[in-house]
Amino acid sequence: MLGKAAAGVVAAGLVLAFVAAPDAGGLCWYFTIQVCAGYLLLAPFRAAWAGPVRTALVVYLVVAGLVFVLVLANPWNPYSMAGDPAARGTVSDLGNLLLHVVAPPLALAAWWRDRPVLRHRGRLLLLLPVYPLGYLAAILLRGTEYLYSFLDVPAIGYPATVRNAVMLAAVTVATGLVVTRARH
Repeated sequence: MLGKAAAGVVAAGLVLAFVAAPDAGGLCWYFTIQVCAGYLLLAPFRAAWAGPVRTALVVYLVVAGLVFVLVLANPWNPYSMAGDPAARGTVSDLGNLLLHVVAPPLALAAWWRDRPVLRHRGRLLLLLPVYPLGYLAAILLRGTEYLYSFLDVPAIGYPATVRNAVMLAAVTVATGLVVTRARH
């Protein structure tokens, strides 16, 4: 039941995000959108191979939610995007609320209820930052538009971008450590 509720919230949030987006293709570059799409695609699978992937997706959802709430939507944070009128609007705000505030704890609760057996926890923890760092590499190589102010190389420079990326990788591994530790 929780899994279906989490998938429903993610689906509704994605629909709202795409309805509100002036450029649906550009929306696909957002980390949260990619993670949520992966979460929905994996939702029906309960095979053993899906456990580590589901765990990683839940960790990414939680980290994306934390970054959104503590950094992007926080008007007191220097990287905040809360004052950007292009990022605001009723439909957009509701989509962001569902994807970043409601979905992460709901997905975590669903994961907790049906926790997979993680046979190679250490390997999973080492692999957790691979996707976010690969995402960062793609964003930096793309270079045309930096979607997140804390990764905006022209605005903050490479040293600050690298520092922020290392902090995100550390938060991802720490979140993964907490989540996977709960299983044992």
